[in-house]
Amino acid sequence: MRADVVVIGGGLSGLAVAARLAAAGLEITLVEADEALGGRAREERVGGFRLGGGHLAHTSWPALGELAELPTARTTRLTLHPFAPGIRLATPDGALRFGAAPNRPQQPMATLLAPIGTVGDKTELSKQFYRLARSPLEATLSGPEEASAECFTTRGYSPVLVDGFLRRYLTALSADEDLAASRRGADWLLRLLVRGRFAVPEGGFNALIDLLAARLGPDRILLGTRAHEVHADRVATDAGLLRTSAVVVAAEPAAAATLFPGLHEPRMRSLTTLWHAVDSAQLPPTGLGAAVPVLIDGDGSSPVGRTTLHSRVAVGSAPAGRELVCTVVAGHDGKELDTLDRTVLARLERIHGVASRGYETVQISHHERAVPALDAPYNFARPVRLIGGLYVCGDHRGLPNVEGALASAARAADAVLADLRRREDAAM
Repeated sequence: MRADVVVIGGGLSGLAVAARLAAAGLEITLVEADEALGGRAREERVGGFRLGGGHLAHTSWPALGELAELPTARTTRLTLHPFAPGIRLATPDGALRFGAAPNRPQQPMATLLAPIGTVGDKTELSKQFYRLARSPLEATLSGPEEASAECFTTRGYSPVLVDGFLRRYLTALSADEDLAASRRGADWLLRLLVRGRFAVPEGGFNALIDLLAARLGPDRILLGTRAHEVHADRVATDAGLLRTSAVVVAAEPAAAATLFPGLHEPRMRSLTTLWHAVDSAQLPPTGLGAAVPVLIDGDGSSPVGRTTLHSRVAVGSAPAGRELVCTVVAGHDGKELDTLDRTVLARLERIHGVASRGYETVQISHHERAVPALDAPYNFARPVRLIGGLYVCGDHRGLPNVEGALASAARAADAVLADLRRREDAAM
Protein backbone atom coordinates (compact mmCIF):
# COMPACT_ATOMS: atom_id res chain seq x y z
CA MET A 1 0.00 0.00 0.00
CA ARG A 2 1.17 3.51 -0.76
CA ALA A 3 0.08 6.90 0.58
CA ASP A 4 1.38 10.45 0.35
CA VAL A 5 1.60 10.52 4.16
CA VAL A 6 1.35 7.80 6.80
CA VAL A 7 0.10 8.95 10.20
CA ILE A 8 0.81 6.67 13.16
CA GLY A 9 -1.68 7.12 15.99
CA GLY A 10 -5.43 7.63 15.89
CA GLY A 11 -5.89 9.89 18.91
CA LEU A 12 -6.98 13.50 18.58
CA SER A 13 -3.58 14.70 17.39
CA GLY A 14 -3.21 11.97 14.78
CA LEU A 15 -6.74 12.47 13.49
CA ALA A 16 -6.24 16.24 13.36
CA VAL A 17 -3.00 16.11 11.37
CA ALA A 18 -4.49 13.49 9.03
CA ALA A 19 -7.63 15.58 8.48
CA ARG A 20 -5.61 18.72 7.75
CA LEU A 21 -3.39 16.92 5.25
CA ALA A 22 -6.38 15.25 3.60
CA ALA A 23 -8.06 18.66 3.31
CA ALA A 24 -4.94 19.81 1.43
CA GLY A 25 -5.53 17.09 -1.16
CA LEU A 26 -3.06 14.45 0.04
CA GLU A 27 -3.81 10.75 0.28
CA ILE A 28 -3.43 9.64 3.90
CA THR A 29 -3.16 6.27 5.59
CA LEU A 30 -3.71 6.31 9.35
CA VAL A 31 -2.37 3.43 11.45
CA GLU A 32 -3.84 2.83 14.93
CA ALA A 33 -2.84 -0.01 17.26
CA ASP A 34 -6.17 0.04 19.10
CA GLU A 35 -9.42 -1.30 17.67
CA ALA A 36 -11.07 2.15 17.79
CA LEU A 37 -10.09 5.76 17.16
CA GLY A 38 -9.81 8.58 19.66
CA GLY A 39 -7.38 7.38 22.29
CA ARG A 40 -8.18 8.58 25.82
CA ALA A 41 -10.73 11.05 24.43
CA ARG A 42 -12.90 8.26 23.03
CA GLU A 43 -16.25 7.82 24.76
CA GLU A 44 -18.37 4.71 25.23
CA ARG A 45 -21.92 3.89 26.22
CA VAL A 46 -22.30 2.14 29.58
CA GLY A 47 -25.79 1.45 30.89
CA GLY A 48 -27.26 4.28 28.84
CA PHE A 49 -24.58 6.79 29.89
CA ARG A 50 -21.91 8.25 27.60
CA LEU A 51 -18.55 8.12 29.39
CA GLY A 52 -15.10 9.33 28.40
CA GLY A 53 -11.83 10.51 29.90
CA GLY A 54 -13.24 13.59 31.60
CA HIS A 55 -11.69 15.97 29.08
CA LEU A 56 -12.67 19.62 28.90
CA ALA A 57 -12.63 21.79 25.80
CA HIS A 58 -12.53 25.60 25.87
CA THR A 59 -14.28 28.15 23.71
CA SER A 60 -11.09 30.22 23.26
CA TRP A 61 -8.90 27.47 21.80
CA PRO A 62 -7.94 28.44 18.23
CA ALA A 63 -6.87 24.99 17.00
CA LEU A 64 -10.16 23.50 18.13
CA GLY A 65 -12.03 26.35 16.46
CA GLU A 66 -10.21 25.77 13.18
CA LEU A 67 -11.04 22.06 13.20
CA ALA A 68 -14.66 22.86 13.94
CA GLU A 69 -14.80 24.60 10.54
CA LEU A 70 -12.76 22.01 8.64
CA PRO A 71 -14.75 20.85 5.60
CA THR A 72 -15.58 17.15 5.59
CA ALA A 73 -17.61 14.80 3.46
CA ARG A 74 -20.52 15.59 5.79
CA THR A 75 -22.14 18.92 6.59
CA THR A 76 -21.68 18.38 10.34
CA ARG A 77 -19.89 21.10 12.29
CA LEU A 78 -18.64 20.94 15.85
CA THR A 79 -20.70 22.83 18.43
CA LEU A 80 -19.45 23.53 21.95
CA HIS A 81 -21.71 23.66 24.99
CA PRO A 82 -20.11 25.96 27.59
CA PHE A 83 -20.03 25.83 31.35
CA ALA A 84 -20.47 28.98 33.45
CA PRO A 85 -17.65 31.57 33.17
CA GLY A 86 -14.60 30.83 35.31
CA ILE A 87 -14.80 28.13 37.97
CA ARG A 88 -16.46 27.76 41.35
CA LEU A 89 -14.26 26.90 44.32
CA ALA A 90 -16.18 24.72 46.76
CA THR A 91 -15.46 25.88 50.33
CA PRO A 92 -17.19 25.51 53.72
CA ASP A 93 -18.45 29.08 53.15
CA GLY A 94 -20.07 28.21 49.84
CA ALA A 95 -18.97 28.18 46.20
CA LEU A 96 -16.74 31.14 45.31
CA ARG A 97 -16.32 32.27 41.73
CA PHE A 98 -12.84 32.79 40.31
CA GLY A 99 -12.60 34.13 36.77
CA ALA A 100 -15.22 35.88 34.70
CA ALA A 101 -16.07 37.13 31.22
CA PRO A 102 -13.26 38.95 29.30
CA ASN A 103 -15.09 42.27 29.42
CA ARG A 104 -15.32 42.09 33.24
CA PRO A 105 -12.34 40.00 34.41
CA GLN A 106 -12.22 41.56 37.88
CA GLN A 107 -13.28 39.24 40.69
CA PRO A 108 -16.71 39.54 42.35
CA MET A 109 -16.85 41.24 45.74
CA ALA A 110 -17.91 37.99 47.44
CA THR A 111 -14.65 36.37 46.33
CA LEU A 112 -12.54 39.38 47.35
CA LEU A 113 -14.09 39.33 50.83
CA ALA A 114 -14.05 35.54 51.32
CA PRO A 115 -11.66 34.12 53.96
CA ILE A 116 -9.20 32.77 51.38
CA GLY A 117 -6.13 34.96 51.61
CA THR A 118 -6.15 38.69 52.18
CA VAL A 119 -8.12 41.29 50.30
CA GLY A 120 -4.76 42.62 49.10
CA ASP A 121 -3.46 39.46 47.46
CA LYS A 122 -6.87 38.70 45.92
CA THR A 123 -6.90 42.23 44.56
CA GLU A 124 -3.49 41.50 43.02
CA LEU A 125 -4.87 38.26 41.58
CA SER A 126 -7.78 40.22 40.13
CA LYS A 127 -5.29 42.59 38.48
CA GLN A 128 -3.45 39.58 37.05
CA PHE A 129 -6.71 38.27 35.61
CA TYR A 130 -7.26 41.69 34.04
CA ARG A 131 -3.78 41.61 32.44
CA LEU A 132 -4.24 38.06 31.18
CA ALA A 133 -7.65 38.88 29.71
CA ARG A 134 -6.14 41.66 27.61
CA SER A 135 -2.80 40.12 26.67
CA PRO A 136 -2.21 38.00 23.56
CA LEU A 137 -1.38 34.34 24.15
CA GLU A 138 2.17 34.91 22.91
CA ALA A 139 2.78 37.36 25.77
CA THR A 140 1.47 34.86 28.32
CA LEU A 141 3.80 32.15 27.04
CA SER A 142 6.90 34.37 27.01
CA GLY A 143 9.02 36.17 29.56
CA PRO A 144 11.10 34.84 32.47
CA GLU A 145 10.52 31.24 33.47
CA GLU A 146 10.32 29.78 36.97
CA ALA A 147 8.23 27.30 38.92
CA SER A 148 4.76 28.55 39.77
CA ALA A 149 5.47 28.18 43.52
CA GLU A 150 8.27 30.75 43.23
CA CYS A 151 6.17 32.96 40.96
CA PHE A 152 3.26 33.08 43.39
CA THR A 153 5.61 34.05 46.23
CA THR A 154 7.15 36.80 44.11
CA ARG A 155 3.69 38.17 43.32
CA GLY A 156 2.94 38.40 47.02
CA TYR A 157 0.12 35.90 47.17
CA SER A 158 -0.48 34.66 50.71
CA PRO A 159 0.00 30.95 51.52
CA VAL A 160 -3.73 30.74 52.24
CA LEU A 161 -4.62 31.91 48.72
CA VAL A 162 -1.93 29.73 47.15
CA ASP A 163 -3.02 26.56 48.95
CA GLY A 164 -6.72 27.37 49.05
CA PHE A 165 -7.18 28.28 45.38
CA LEU A 166 -4.11 28.32 43.13
CA ARG A 167 -2.76 24.89 44.09
CA ARG A 168 -6.24 23.39 43.90
CA TYR A 169 -6.87 24.92 40.48
CA LEU A 170 -3.55 23.76 38.99
CA THR A 171 -4.17 20.30 40.43
CA ALA A 172 -7.61 20.19 38.85
CA LEU A 173 -6.49 21.38 35.40
CA SER A 174 -2.93 20.03 35.03
CA ALA A 175 -2.49 17.49 37.87
CA ASP A 176 0.16 19.83 39.34
CA GLU A 177 -0.16 19.26 43.09
CA ASP A 178 3.36 20.42 43.94
CA LEU A 179 3.29 23.74 42.01
CA ALA A 180 6.19 22.63 39.83
CA ALA A 181 4.36 23.94 36.77
CA SER A 182 6.06 26.69 34.84
CA ARG A 183 5.03 30.29 35.48
CA ARG A 184 3.97 30.59 31.85
CA GLY A 185 1.91 27.42 32.06
CA ALA A 186 0.22 28.55 35.28
CA ASP A 187 -0.63 31.91 33.71
CA TRP A 188 -1.97 30.16 30.62
CA LEU A 189 -4.27 28.09 32.83
CA LEU A 190 -5.39 31.19 34.74
CA ARG A 191 -6.00 32.95 31.43
CA LEU A 192 -8.60 30.29 30.60
CA LEU A 193 -10.72 31.69 33.43
CA VAL A 194 -11.10 35.08 31.75
CA ARG A 195 -10.84 34.25 28.02
CA GLY A 196 -13.84 32.15 27.08
CA ARG A 197 -15.36 29.23 28.95
CA PHE A 198 -14.71 25.58 29.58
CA ALA A 199 -17.00 23.48 27.42
CA VAL A 200 -17.81 20.05 26.04
CA PRO A 201 -18.58 19.27 22.39
CA GLU A 202 -22.15 18.54 21.43
CA GLY A 203 -22.29 14.78 21.08
CA GLY A 204 -19.18 14.46 23.26
CA PHE A 205 -15.61 14.12 22.07
CA ASN A 206 -16.76 11.28 19.83
CA ALA A 207 -18.35 14.00 17.69
CA LEU A 208 -14.92 15.54 17.14
CA ILE A 209 -13.36 12.12 16.52
CA ASP A 210 -16.03 11.24 13.95
CA LEU A 211 -15.77 14.66 12.32
CA LEU A 212 -12.04 14.22 11.73
CA ALA A 213 -12.25 10.56 10.71
CA ALA A 214 -14.89 11.44 8.10
CA ARG A 215 -12.23 13.44 6.24
CA LEU A 216 -10.21 10.27 5.66
CA GLY A 217 -12.75 7.60 4.86
CA PRO A 218 -12.76 4.14 6.47
CA ASP A 219 -10.63 2.54 3.76
CA ARG A 220 -7.67 4.77 4.73
CA ILE A 221 -7.73 3.82 8.42
CA LEU A 222 -5.96 0.66 9.63
CA LEU A 223 -7.23 -0.26 13.10
CA GLY A 224 -5.63 -2.93 15.28
CA THR A 225 -2.37 -2.35 13.40
CA ARG A 226 0.95 -1.59 15.09
CA ALA A 227 3.84 0.26 13.50
CA HIS A 228 7.20 -1.33 14.30
CA GLU A 229 9.73 0.72 12.37
CA VAL A 230 9.62 4.04 10.56
CA HIS A 231 11.72 5.64 7.84
CA ALA A 232 11.08 8.78 5.82
CA ASP A 233 9.77 6.70 2.90
CA ARG A 234 8.24 3.61 4.54
CA VAL A 235 6.64 2.18 7.66
CA ALA A 236 6.78 -1.46 8.75
CA THR A 237 3.45 -2.50 10.29
CA ASP A 238 1.44 -5.58 11.22
CA ALA A 239 -0.37 -5.11 7.90
CA GLY A 240 2.86 -5.07 5.91
CA LEU A 241 5.12 -2.37 4.47
CA LEU A 242 3.54 1.02 3.76
CA ARG A 243 5.31 3.18 1.18
CA THR A 244 5.04 6.93 1.61
CA SER A 245 6.59 10.36 1.12
CA ALA A 246 6.31 11.38 4.78
CA VAL A 247 5.56 9.87 8.19
CA VAL A 248 3.92 11.62 11.14
CA VAL A 249 4.07 9.88 14.52
CA ALA A 250 1.18 11.06 16.70
CA ALA A 251 1.53 8.55 19.53
CA GLU A 252 1.85 9.12 23.26
CA PRO A 253 5.40 10.01 24.41
CA ALA A 254 6.69 6.54 25.31
CA ALA A 255 5.41 4.98 22.08
CA ALA A 256 6.77 7.88 20.02
CA ALA A 257 10.18 7.48 21.67
CA THR A 258 10.16 3.78 20.78
CA LEU A 259 9.85 4.69 17.10
CA PHE A 260 12.17 7.72 17.42
CA PRO A 261 14.90 6.76 19.94
CA GLY A 262 16.19 9.82 21.77
CA LEU A 263 12.96 11.78 21.44
CA HIS A 264 12.19 13.90 24.51
CA GLU A 265 9.92 12.10 26.98
CA PRO A 266 8.31 14.39 29.56
CA ARG A 267 7.47 13.37 33.07
CA MET A 268 3.88 12.14 33.04
CA ARG A 269 1.13 12.61 35.62
CA SER A 270 -1.74 10.27 36.44
CA LEU A 271 -5.47 10.98 36.31
CA THR A 272 -8.42 8.98 37.57
CA THR A 273 -11.91 9.73 36.25
CA LEU A 274 -14.95 8.70 38.27
CA TRP A 275 -18.44 8.67 36.78
CA HIS A 276 -21.45 8.63 39.09
CA ALA A 277 -25.17 8.63 38.32
CA VAL A 278 -27.81 10.27 40.47
CA ASP A 279 -31.55 10.76 40.12
CA SER A 280 -32.31 14.20 38.67
CA ALA A 281 -34.87 14.87 41.42
CA GLN A 282 -32.12 14.78 44.06
CA LEU A 283 -30.33 17.78 42.54
CA PRO A 284 -31.58 21.36 42.51
CA PRO A 285 -32.85 22.38 39.07
CA THR A 286 -30.50 24.41 36.89
CA GLY A 287 -30.65 25.52 33.29
CA LEU A 288 -28.59 23.91 30.58
CA GLY A 289 -25.30 25.33 29.42
CA ALA A 290 -23.87 28.49 30.92
CA ALA A 291 -25.52 28.14 34.35
CA VAL A 292 -23.59 24.94 35.18
CA PRO A 293 -20.16 25.54 36.79
CA VAL A 294 -16.92 23.61 36.80
CA LEU A 295 -16.40 22.98 40.52
CA ILE A 296 -12.95 22.81 42.14
CA ASP A 297 -12.70 21.26 45.59
CA GLY A 298 -11.07 23.80 47.90
CA ASP A 299 -10.28 21.23 50.62
CA GLY A 300 -6.55 20.52 50.44
CA SER A 301 -7.03 17.07 51.98
CA SER A 302 -9.56 16.02 49.34
CA PRO A 303 -8.59 13.82 46.40
CA VAL A 304 -11.17 15.58 44.20
CA GLY A 305 -9.63 17.88 41.63
CA ARG A 306 -12.69 19.01 39.71
CA THR A 307 -16.26 17.81 39.44
CA THR A 308 -19.16 18.76 37.17
CA LEU A 309 -22.81 17.95 36.69
CA HIS A 310 -21.69 16.70 33.31
CA SER A 311 -25.03 15.72 31.81
CA ARG A 312 -26.49 19.19 32.34
CA VAL A 313 -24.01 20.53 29.79
CA ALA A 314 -23.26 17.36 27.77
CA VAL A 315 -26.81 16.91 26.52
CA GLY A 316 -27.66 13.27 25.80
CA SER A 317 -24.95 11.78 28.02
CA ALA A 318 -27.48 10.43 30.55
CA PRO A 319 -30.92 8.78 30.28
CA ALA A 320 -34.04 10.77 31.11
CA GLY A 321 -34.49 11.30 34.84
CA ARG A 322 -30.83 10.66 35.60
CA GLU A 323 -27.80 12.94 35.87
CA LEU A 324 -24.16 12.09 35.24
CA VAL A 325 -21.49 13.49 37.56
CA CYS A 326 -17.89 13.55 36.30
CA THR A 327 -15.07 13.81 38.85
CA VAL A 328 -11.34 13.93 38.08
CA VAL A 329 -8.66 12.98 40.62
CA ALA A 330 -4.97 13.78 40.07
CA GLY A 331 -1.98 11.85 41.34
CA HIS A 332 -3.67 8.64 42.50
CA ASP A 333 -1.69 5.41 42.08
CA GLY A 334 -4.61 3.45 40.65
CA LYS A 335 -4.73 1.01 43.58
CA GLU A 336 -7.68 0.43 45.91
CA LEU A 337 -10.10 2.30 43.66
CA ASP A 338 -13.04 1.25 45.84
CA THR A 339 -11.49 3.12 48.76
CA LEU A 340 -10.90 6.14 46.55
CA ASP A 341 -14.52 5.98 45.41
CA ARG A 342 -15.84 6.09 48.98
CA THR A 343 -13.62 9.07 49.79
CA VAL A 344 -14.72 10.89 46.65
CA LEU A 345 -18.40 10.22 47.36
CA ALA A 346 -18.04 11.78 50.80
CA ARG A 347 -16.70 14.92 49.14
CA LEU A 348 -19.41 14.92 46.45
CA GLU A 349 -22.01 14.83 49.22
CA ARG A 350 -20.64 18.15 50.48
CA ILE A 351 -20.09 19.70 47.05
CA HIS A 352 -23.30 18.70 45.25
CA GLY A 353 -25.56 18.28 48.26
CA VAL A 354 -26.60 14.69 47.54
CA ALA A 355 -26.00 12.02 50.19
CA SER A 356 -23.27 9.58 49.17
CA ARG A 357 -25.77 6.70 49.18
CA GLY A 358 -27.70 8.53 46.45
CA TYR A 359 -24.89 8.04 43.90
CA GLU A 360 -24.41 5.02 41.68
CA THR A 361 -20.83 4.39 40.60
CA VAL A 362 -20.99 3.82 36.85
CA GLN A 363 -17.30 3.63 35.97
CA ILE A 364 -13.83 4.42 37.33
CA SER A 365 -10.94 4.68 34.87
CA HIS A 366 -7.30 5.23 35.82
CA HIS A 367 -4.55 6.39 33.48
CA GLU A 368 -1.07 6.26 34.98
CA ARG A 369 0.51 8.30 32.17
CA ALA A 370 -2.37 10.60 31.31
CA VAL A 371 -0.88 14.06 30.84
CA PRO A 372 2.62 15.55 30.47
CA ALA A 373 3.80 17.52 33.49
CA LEU A 374 4.06 21.29 32.98
CA ASP A 375 7.41 21.36 34.77
CA ALA A 376 9.47 24.54 34.53
CA PRO A 377 11.21 25.35 32.30
CA TYR A 378 8.59 24.17 29.81
CA ASN A 379 8.92 24.26 26.02
CA PHE A 380 5.50 25.17 24.59
CA ALA A 381 6.56 24.56 20.97
CA ARG A 382 8.86 21.56 20.74
CA PRO A 383 9.94 20.84 17.15
CA VAL A 384 7.51 18.72 15.15
CA ARG A 385 9.89 18.24 12.21
CA LEU A 386 12.69 15.83 13.06
CA ILE A 387 14.19 15.55 9.59
CA GLY A 388 12.68 15.88 6.14
CA GLY A 389 10.02 13.17 5.89
CA LEU A 390 9.78 12.40 9.62
CA TYR A 391 7.49 14.38 11.94
CA VAL A 392 5.96 14.06 15.40
CA CYS A 393 2.97 15.67 17.12
CA GLY A 394 0.91 15.33 20.28
CA ASP A 395 0.28 17.12 23.55
CA HIS A 396 3.90 16.38 24.54
CA ARG A 397 5.09 18.79 21.81
CA GLY A 398 3.20 21.80 23.19
CA LEU A 399 0.49 22.56 25.72
CA PRO A 400 -0.32 19.33 27.61
CA ASN A 401 -4.03 19.13 26.84
CA VAL A 402 -6.52 18.83 23.98
CA GLU A 403 -5.58 22.21 22.49
CA GLY A 404 -1.87 21.34 22.64
CA ALA A 405 -2.51 18.07 20.80
CA LEU A 406 -4.50 19.85 18.09
CA ALA A 407 -2.11 22.80 17.78
CA SER A 408 0.92 20.52 17.40
CA ALA A 409 -1.00 18.64 14.71
CA ALA A 410 -1.49 21.92 12.83
CA ARG A 411 2.24 22.68 13.07
CA ALA A 412 3.13 19.18 11.89
CA ALA A 413 0.73 19.42 8.94
CA ASP A 414 2.25 22.77 7.95
CA ALA A 415 5.76 21.28 8.14
CA VAL A 416 4.80 18.29 5.98
CA LEU A 417 3.16 20.49 3.34
CA ALA A 418 6.13 22.87 3.26
CA ASP A 419 8.61 20.01 2.78
CA LEU A 420 6.54 18.36 0.05
CA ARG A 421 6.24 21.68 -1.79
CA ARG A 422 10.01 22.14 -1.61
CA ARG A 423 10.51 18.66 -3.06
CA GLU A 424 8.12 19.41 -5.90
CA ASP A 425 9.85 22.73 -6.63
CA ALA A 426 13.27 21.04 -6.61
CA ALA A 427 12.05 18.39 -9.05
CA MET A 428 10.79 20.94 -11.59
